[in-house]
Amino acid sequence: MLNDFNNISIKKSSLNEDTPVKETAQNEHSIKYFGPGNYRLTKKDINYIAYGACFLGSGGGGSIGLALLFIDKMINDADVMFYVNPDNLEATKNISFIATLGSPDKMFEGFGQTASLNAFSEMNHYLSKSGQEPLGYLIPVELGAINTLIPFIISARKGIEVINGDPCGRAAPEMSMNLFNINKLSLNPVILTSDTDESGHYKKTIIQAKNADDAENQARQFAKSHNYLAGMACYPMQGADLNCSILSGKNRAKFIQWSVGLAWNLGHTRVESRNYTEFLDFLGDFSLSSYKLFEGIITNKEERKISGFDAGKITVSNEKESLFIYYKNESLLAWNVTRKCYVAMGPDSINFLAKNDAQPLSNADINSDSAKNPKNIPLGTEIGIIGLCAFEKLQNTVLVDLFLTNIQETLAAFPEDHVPLPERYIQLSDLMQHYKK
Repeated sequence: MLNDFNNISIKKSSLNEDTPVKETAQNEHSIKYFGPGNYRLTKKDINYIAYGACFLGSGGGGSIGLALLFIDKMINDADVMFYVNPDNLEATKNISFIATLGSPDKMFEGFGQTASLNAFSEMNHYLSKSGQEPLGYLIPVELGAINTLIPFIISARKGIEVINGDPCGRAAPEMSMNLFNINKLSLNPVILTSDTDESGHYKKTIIQAKNADDAENQARQFAKSHNYLAGMACYPMQGADLNCSILSGKNRAKFIQWSVGLAWNLGHTRVESRNYTEFLDFLGDFSLSSYKLFEGIITNKEERKISGFDAGKITVSNEKESLFIYYKNESLLAWNVTRKCYVAMGPDSINFLAKNDAQPLSNADINSDSAKNPKNIPLGTEIGIIGLCAFEKLQNTVLVDLFLTNIQETLAAFPEDHVPLPERYIQLSDLMQHYKK
């Protein structure tokens, strides 16, 4: 239920629980069974997923403008993609997550379209050499316009099913900030690949990473050496490791179930209605605890580099107040400049919607190059800032500490703002209870 912070009615989201979704039958059905039917999806459905995942990504996970360009270039109108629900996973089928990482500027120039496909092929080759069957399922690395899209691009080319879920429940700044890592699932091997060059060849490397941080660091180094782009395949496992049928309840803690279906539903409403109020009303129907944090005009965007990431600050103002939204690729902290108080912090997500047409936007879309990005959001755009309470399993102590560290690093890049470093995570619902006029 969407709540205005001046009229708060806190409602715990059943999507936050480690038990099956306990919403109305209609909403439970709609996040499990979406699209034209029979677990098949069309190019139009992938557009819906990209828009919905962009909203759910807390400002990260890739540009919606870039995602739409990828869809147009890499998915044909006649293509059919497939998904599978977490309670229907076959025990012996192999799973991996596949991602693309690197420079958005390079991707806008047309690069990065084959790197993830190459990573998929190399993981299959690795499994074959190990005497195993090829991949039967893929899972998105996180929610976000690009990173939720990548497995469906592979599905369009290879016919593989994509799991209706993800291990992050939003987009996160670092690879270690996912539930596979928290639950100590096997990361290796980590396979890194470049784009295919004009001669039809690509570079690859297979590593045995010490941990998720090591894997991410090596992936970034590989990308720097290969046009600032890389495909990545890792976390090989089997259906039995993630199946969430009644006999496999313990697997629910390992990832967020039904998140792709939620993205499809939100994206469908946005594309078909293009109405800000209708989108927020529909969001409230899913009992996902959410709050309208602020409405105003984007007045400034400032970025500074920290540890290879874009640390940034977006300023949104109305006639009475101003908000700073701090991000490290993903939005991590909202600070009310006028009242001098926290408004939201990760792992809770901070999401943007343009008020004129309900377009969700990432931080990368704000004040971007309009000649490259068809969904550029210029300064002066009126937006709503929507807070979503983190899934309960994302409030794990290890994850919370990782988010706090990232928040502290980001604030350290803006010492002149004198925003106090949060010493502990304060849940969005608790912040809203104390957020006074």
